[in-house]
Amino acid sequence: MTVTLPNSDRLIVVVGPSGAGKDSVLSAWRRRLPPDVAPSLVRRVITRAPDPQGEDHEPVGEAEFARLRVSDALVFWWQAHGLHYGVRHGALAPLAEGRWVVMNGSRGHLPALRRRAPRAHVVEITAPAHVLAERLVLRQREDAQAVAARLARDVAASGAALVVDNSGGLDAAADQLDRWWRTCR
Repeated sequence: MTVTLPNSDRLIVVVGPSGAGKDSVLSAWRRRLPPDVAPSLVRRVITRAPDPQGEDHEPVGEAEFARLRVSDALVFWWQAHGLHYGVRHGALAPLAEGRWVVMNGSRGHLPALRRRAPRAHVVEITAPAHVLAERLVLRQREDAQAVAARLARDVAASGAALVVDNSGGLDAAADQLDRWWRTCR
């Protein structure tokens, strides 16, 4: 039996293709909010080395990630692009306190996530293919073949409550997210 999360209507799950700028939009949005109002940001567990230019995550190896799954230390977990991603129970604890929480998720993981968090709000951040390609190349994490594979990834529609086009200025994307969130509150 799947146990649902309390107050899942206060969970914002941000999804979108690699290179869309999900972390950048979230950072720009959260910076403009007073600390006592800003949603808590989930720090994910990822089987990837730390990257000072990228997401602040908890880096773990494959064996450690498998141990976390088996020991029920993770509420959510999924695999994408050869990496494993997870969310610890403690990262979602603010929901039980009635606070808002925002997490970077995966479009492919949404069906499983919605079983645990049926009232979660999905926000999709996207950009045109040529913008995504430029950003992925500039990121310098992967070779050209891996970038092409990311861009070719086929996923089901997210059914997002909000779709943000992040091909223009970052402030415009953060403004759009902020206006939407204020209507949810």
